[in-house]
Amino acid sequence: RRRSARGARGAPRHAAPRRCRARRPAAPMRTVVEVALQFESFRNIDLFHQGLYHLKTRVYREDAGHRFLATPYRFCSARQQAIDGKPNKGKQKADHHHLIPAHIIEEQCTFSTRSFLIRYCEEEVELDDVGQFRVEYDGFEEDSEGEGKGQLMLEVDLMFADLTQHGGADRFGEQPDVDSTEFKSVSSQLFRLRGVESGLHEFCPVVFDEFHFCLASLIVHSTILDFRLRIHPLDRVLVPPKALAQGKAADEAAEGARPNSPAAVVVLCPGERGTALGDGDEGVSAAYRRSAALAVPSLSVAERLFGGGGDPLDVAEGVYLQQIGALAASYARQAEWYRTVVERCLTDGLREALGAPATPAELVLPEGFAPSASSSSSVAGASAAARGGTRSAAARAVSTVGLRQVLERRLGARPSPEDLATQLSVDVGQVSCQLLEMWYQVLHVSGYACREVAALLRVQWEERLFEIWGASVLRETLESPMGEPEDLTVGDRHDSIADKVTRAAVGKPPLCVEDLALMPPMEQRPVLFEQRYVSKLSSRRSHGYSHLPVSLDGGHVPSAPKGYRGVHLFVLVHGFQGNSYDMRLMKNNLALLFPEAIFLCSSANEDNTEGDFSEMGIRLAQEVVNYICDWCPGQALGRLSFIAHSIGGLIVRSALPLLQEYSSKMYTLLTFSTPHVGYFLRNTSLFNMGLRVLQSWRQSVCLSQLSMADSEDPREAFLYKLSQTPGFEYFENVVLVSSTSDSYSPFDSARVEIGGMSEKHAHKDAYVEMVRNIWHNVDPQKVVKFDVNFFLGEQSLDTFIGRAAHIQFLECQPIMKMIIHCCSHLFR
Repeated sequence: RRRSARGARGAPRHAAPRRCRARRPAAPMRTVVEVALQFESFRNIDLFHQGLYHLKTRVYREDAGHRFLATPYRFCSARQQAIDGKPNKGKQKADHHHLIPAHIIEEQCTFSTRSFLIRYCEEEVELDDVGQFRVEYDGFEEDSEGEGKGQLMLEVDLMFADLTQHGGADRFGEQPDVDSTEFKSVSSQLFRLRGVESGLHEFCPVVFDEFHFCLASLIVHSTILDFRLRIHPLDRVLVPPKALAQGKAADEAAEGARPNSPAAVVVLCPGERGTALGDGDEGVSAAYRRSAALAVPSLSVAERLFGGGGDPLDVAEGVYLQQIGALAASYARQAEWYRTVVERCLTDGLREALGAPATPAELVLPEGFAPSASSSSSVAGASAAARGGTRSAAARAVSTVGLRQVLERRLGARPSPEDLATQLSVDVGQVSCQLLEMWYQVLHVSGYACREVAALLRVQWEERLFEIWGASVLRETLESPMGEPEDLTVGDRHDSIADKVTRAAVGKPPLCVEDLALMPPMEQRPVLFEQRYVSKLSSRRSHGYSHLPVSLDGGHVPSAPKGYRGVHLFVLVHGFQGNSYDMRLMKNNLALLFPEAIFLCSSANEDNTEGDFSEMGIRLAQEVVNYICDWCPGQALGRLSFIAHSIGGLIVRSALPLLQEYSSKMYTLLTFSTPHVGYFLRNTSLFNMGLRVLQSWRQSVCLSQLSMADSEDPREAFLYKLSQTPGFEYFENVVLVSSTSDSYSPFDSARVEIGGMSEKHAHKDAYVEMVRNIWHNVDPQKVVKFDVNFFLGEQSLDTFIGRAAHIQFLECQPIMKMIIHCCSHLFR
């Protein structure tokens, strides 16, 4: 694929790599690593625009602040191969999910999937596109942290082409004119690939930002393939336009580069002074300039390996063990993964059609080597070792059996460095060829079982996220009555413990394929306190908290099989002066992990949140009934859950008496900071003073009801009557989420407790009765209470008045993901 950068007449093409000539530096043995990106599918969750989309990827490693690009050299599509194998029956209609084939842009070192047309919500596209990247770097690292040269970066761009000038997506779909479309990157995600030398087979969901909420299911495969000597190694470096504009080559770069190109690719060899990048650029090739002064260039393997003196046979034994051991360990891991795919993901018919043997061929090692006795256990724990960055298994994969005697027998008692180097190259090449064949067998079978492989690896990914998010979840079991806690200062105690957890900042090891936008640093993550009510206490830690298993129904991952028929409907209800869009982020995060669920973001009360709660409940109930009739006819409804923010929880409770016909389907009620027993107007906080002013000025009925000012007799007030109506007892799970930092919803009111704030209530006796009424007939083991300690960063007016934490329940994706991943049984 190294074609000329100019056409037949010398016209400049797209910004092509430019080779810079300079003296050769010391040439180390280079490790050859290959990464395969297998895109299984794309699902539109909440994209704002119809149009043409595709995914554009780039793999690189960072060194001295610069990006050294991996080379994309091959791509394929198992789905297209299957289509091409079928007989062609006349003219076929355009496939809207395959308008532009997958391709490689050599000048940019990128691989792009097929382009597909997105027109509908929840539209899913089967991709099955695989792009292969190859990268080389100096030496072979065996560090214990998974950092350094063996750590690569993966950049995935969501490319979008607006079809407005083509008459819209529908008209474009009838007569696609792909040649006139122009793509631009609208969102980008960055991933860190750890332990690529150890052999990765990892599921990685690519989720873009909240304005382009969609999911690309990606599987990352990697392996070490070979060790090679490069006398004149060339590295592709991604250089910003400002650096290109400096120096002697500025005009040439401007001539060859495309307009508005964000960066260009320049090919450099170590030791160059960066003439193509400008003498004023600080360090574009600094790492290369440092390597220039190391030594006289090595022009052969013999000179490179044996030029430092010492017994050549001793040196050869060490090199043999390192390189053959690494390749043999890689072969063992790929063979183990091959067996897993064949046994668990391929049917007998497909296995026979593909000609895939159930057991891969055994690795033939050079004379003088034998498989290590511990290699089988190393292979069995390969994925765990990769997560921890441990590469010592590579050296233990093989052992030498009289290697020195074998070399002496072949080459003589005092072999020359040239003879040793030749024999080493032959033996390493023998193992490398077998590894390459096994690698392509793995990609072949994985390509034809893409969906099954993704489902298999997704379970492992969910289990890892369960552990990682769980590091910020502290769980406690209680025996006291649900509304009358023994500890009246639980909120202050949680704040103190959260400070200690944040300062300790001890998290779980990161994922092998780490989404850098998924998790904030440990010290900035919210801390979640979970309290459950059980008959007997489980094992405890200090302060009564422990990392207890959350699963109550035999599976704690979102993809675990559901034990019911029908569809799960989630009704999401916004709060005061809100709208349906407020709940879309929570809805999108649920849809990400539960694709079979359906969602109703209530809009019935968008213009009436200051009205009477009874009337708002009637409107919500009617909206839910109409939605069920339209989307869940007959017996299609399996479960019905409600998720509400702020006063939305009171609107839900007001609607429940009107939805009793669905009481047998009700599953989870989750309220974020809902004042279930109203506000305490004896509190002199700035917020409560503002609440009284707003109530008087706006003549808001709901605010009067919240403060129990709608009746002189508190037992005739709306909230008191609501506490006497059935509600919580309908649900299998009642989840109350609160925060001490949220002044918009009192902590005790959000938890429905007679806590330390009860003395501030204007009607204490009625308040206590309301709490007991709400919990009457509710099974304690169905109740979960979450207390969230947010990282709010800099202080502001919103933080001072308590509004910041109230809004965080709508905007903080880490807390949403934490609850969904660690308590997935609530949403299954």
